Amino acid sequence: MGVFHAYISEINNDTVWRLVLTFSDPATADEWWRAVSSGKTAAGAPANLLADIRRINPQFYNHNASIFNVFEFFTDWRVTELAKPFRGRMFITLQNDRGGRGHDIIADQKVTDLVSGDWFYIRSKTDPSLYWHYEVGNNRVVVSNCQRTMFSVVAKNVPEKTVMIRSDTVALSAWPHNRAIRISSQGNLIGGSTNDWTFDFEDFATGRFVDSDGVVVYGNIADNAPKKPGWELVN
Repeated sequence: MGVFHAYISEINNDTVWRLVLTFSDPATADEWWRAVSSGKTAAGAPANLLADIRRINPQFYNHNASIFNVFEFFTDWRVTELAKPFRGRMFITLQNDRGGRGHDIIADQKVTDLVSGDWFYIRSKTDPSLYWHYEVGNNRVVVSNCQRTMFSVVAKNVPEKTVMIRSDTVALSAWPHNRAIRISSQGNLIGGSTNDWTFDFEDFATGRFVDSDGVVVYGNIADNAPKKPGWELVN
């Protein structure tokens, strides 16, 4: 998915400070939320400056403009360092006030809410008929166009129920018995007793997981090597 949009609503005054955030992609939106929810601000700024920014769903946020106005994200000295990584990757548009009788309509972009600890199907980004399926009898993860298994994806470096971003370290478990997934000596994904095998969350999308004759294989691919089509999490 390419460009991604989200609304921001003012929680204390429905009349003003309605915003639209435009991100280069959904992953950048999740990274922005991770940065904002961290609450890290400049020395001298109130400790809870960003606490009233709330994520309702991937395309809808709240802010309290009397405490911190998100419209000033790139200009307020208190969040200068926080904002730097997002320059050139997002912009903010002020919408009409309530009396303006109109605002930009954002389509539902069907993005998955990537919350750590939730259960997802894992689908091919190039062929949406293909899913990961855990074969209990063969104790392996395969690619199938007729069966699919839900997997729990848990980020190990952040609290549970945190929205996951590309740099997170994650582990997999398969439904229905929460069977841990690990890697075999040949690189195949198989069931294990503990989920101590981890990988970077961005590996789903960047071609580290390969369909090899119907079996899911994790490849230690060099960063400059050609990548296979990736996978995405869906509900």
